[in-house]
Amino acid sequence: MSTSRRDFMKVFGAAVASLLVMRCQAIAPTPTCYVPMPPTSLPTIPPGSARERLRLCWRRFGELAQATVDGSNTQEGDAYQNPLGQQMITEHRAALDEMVVNGEISNQVAGLVHEAYEAAVFHVWRSNVMITCYEPVMVDYAPSSADVLVKQAELLNEIAGQGSIDAETLAKAQAALEHDMAFYQLSDEDVAALYDKILAEAQAQGQAIPSFEALEMEVSPEAQEAAQFIITLLTGK
Repeated sequence: MSTSRRDFMKVFGAAVASLLVMRCQAIAPTPTCYVPMPPTSLPTIPPGSARERLRLCWRRFGELAQATVDGSNTQEGDAYQNPLGQQMITEHRAALDEMVVNGEISNQVAGLVHEAYEAAVFHVWRSNVMITCYEPVMVDYAPSSADVLVKQAELLNEIAGQGSIDAETLAKAQAALEHDMAFYQLSDEDVAALYDKILAEAQAQGQAIPSFEALEMEVSPEAQEAAQFIITLLTGK
């Protein structure tokens, strides 16, 4: 049985960490499905408002990557724990909850944004932790989806610091994030059905499995709102 999308990114519990220790060897960080992320610069002054704290969470992917590579992101010497990632997720949820209470974002959209952020945190950690074993499956868009989210966040953070933001770039980011949010909005059952359909069509037609970017997704108003929220959060626009 393949791992579900949500189970795939929820690897922060002790039971899953223990499983990784038993099944994987800690050698060079060359995981099958991931490309290590380079570290990025990070703001040094902790902001105050919920929105500012949330924005900081989205700017910490480089910090997480670096801490995982250099071994400082460990818990009692266990490299398969992810304490920094857990902290980032907790802080992200707390800031979102405050914004929900303040009426700045709906609870449904906040849940979608947070699920995507959890996946991005796991993706960054998994890309840099010293684990080489990964159970391959025929169809698994989770790594690609999370990679899209992380790269878009890095792009938006970069262009936000340039002052002027090109409208075409924002439109492309919006489209990519909407597609990504549509995937995260699917339930585990929906994802399983999607994978079954893709496999059946590929086998029947003798064609390759489509890439995540080529995957046709129905974008709901909530997915659109979540994508716009992330863009506005990171660019201030």
